[in-house]
Amino acid sequence: MSSIPRDHHYVPQFYLRNFAIDPGKQKLTTVTKHGHVAVWAKRSIKSLGFERDLYVSMRGDVPVSVESIINERIETPISKSDTWQKISSGNTAALDKSDKPILYALIRHLNVRTPHYLSVTMELARMAGDENSAFPFTDEEREHYAHLRSNPNEAKAMFNLMSMSTTWAEADYRKAAISIFRSPIPLRTLSSPVMSLPAPYHPALYLPKPGMIPFQFVLALNPTTIATLVLGNFGDVFTNDEMPLDSAIGYNRSFVAQFAHFDGIRHLVTSRDDLSTDMTWAPYSLVSNTEQKITYRRKA
Repeated sequence: MSSIPRDHHYVPQFYLRNFAIDPGKQKLTTVTKHGHVAVWAKRSIKSLGFERDLYVSMRGDVPVSVESIINERIETPISKSDTWQKISSGNTAALDKSDKPILYALIRHLNVRTPHYLSVTMELARMAGDENSAFPFTDEEREHYAHLRSNPNEAKAMFNLMSMSTTWAEADYRKAAISIFRSPIPLRTLSSPVMSLPAPYHPALYLPKPGMIPFQFVLALNPTTIATLVLGNFGDVFTNDEMPLDSAIGYNRSFVAQFAHFDGIRHLVTSRDDLSTDMTWAPYSLVSNTEQKITYRRKA
């Protein structure tokens, strides 16, 4: 594997460049976790959102990397699409139903290819092995998760398979609703860029388990635009509208909340605007604030 890149970027650089702060699109500003301390500063896009050998699993005694396949099958086609050209040029008002396939593939892909998603999968596997767990696992699911617990490499291989293809999501495409919301203020994003947030109840929603809370997938496409994906029997629904200021503020605070709550989400991509207000609303205290750096410490 010496000739194969081993630092695997789980947040595509073509995506992060939409949030760049310099003309060459090489830099952005983020809050980054360092244990109980979080620091806002300018950082290189190349230095963000990667993990050593993330997309490697073992086939017998042989390590197999799918990092290059992800680039060839997913990243390159999306980044060269007409849809992405609209997004990267800031022309998201022009997004329409013809862009739905690329947007759907992008959201489903970015949701599953991160270390955060893998850790959530393994946490579900742990919960499924707990007889006292209140989560309503089916017998089939318990059997599946028992297999993953017993075979960690199988869990990694499944993660890699989902990361390098979107075929597993094709069945849900025609039942999904995608909405574009254009923001009056700059939006944030995360190193696990797709958030799962509560959604208003609708009878067409896909809620396979009893007691499930309606949810939506949320992805900031660039600093002016959010895309949401809701699964269910909605038909071929696509909308593109401006969002009110209070909704934009709410989405930005949700990015901070997810960054604060999940240990596996290491970077919050954001300007310094209203940042300390939201970070101190989350469980952080302000330690210091200069033009170049803001330091926060997690509250006990």
